[in-house]
Amino acid sequence: MSEVGIEKVVTEISGFRQRLAMLRDELGRANRMMAEKMAQLGETLTQRVRDLRDTVTNTPGNLLSLESRFMSGDMPEGDYKVQREEYRSQLQKNLRSIDEIRSLLLIMSQLEARPAGPPGGPARPASAAD
Repeated sequence: MSEVGIEKVVTEISGFRQRLAMLRDELGRANRMMAEKMAQLGETLTQRVRDLRDTVTNTPGNLLSLESRFMSGDMPEGDYKVQREEYRSQLQKNLRSIDEIRSLLLIMSQLEARPAGPPGGPARPASAAD
C-alpha cells in the first residue's frame, strides 16, 4: 500500500475513533438521564403509595363512623346515602390506584433489569480479518 493510502486509512480510523468516543459520551449521558428519570419516577411512586396508604387506612374508619351516625339517627338518610356512595367511589378508586401502582412497579423492575448498553450487546472488537 502506498503512503498516501496508509495515511488515508489512518485518518479514517482516527475519524471512526472520534465518532465512537462521541457515541460513548452520548450513551453515557442517555444512561444518566434514564437513571435520573427512574429516580424521579421512584420518588413519585413512593409518594403516591404513601397517599394511597393514608386513604386506604382512613376510608374503613370513615365508613364505620358514617354507619354508626346513621344508625343512631344523627344523620338523615339522604345525606347518609350520598356519603356512602362517595366512600364507595373512593374505595373503587383506591383499587384502581393499587392496580396502576402494581403495573408501574412491574415496568420499573423490567427497566432496571435491562442491560445499560446498546440493545445488540457490547460491540464486537475489530479483528485483523475485517
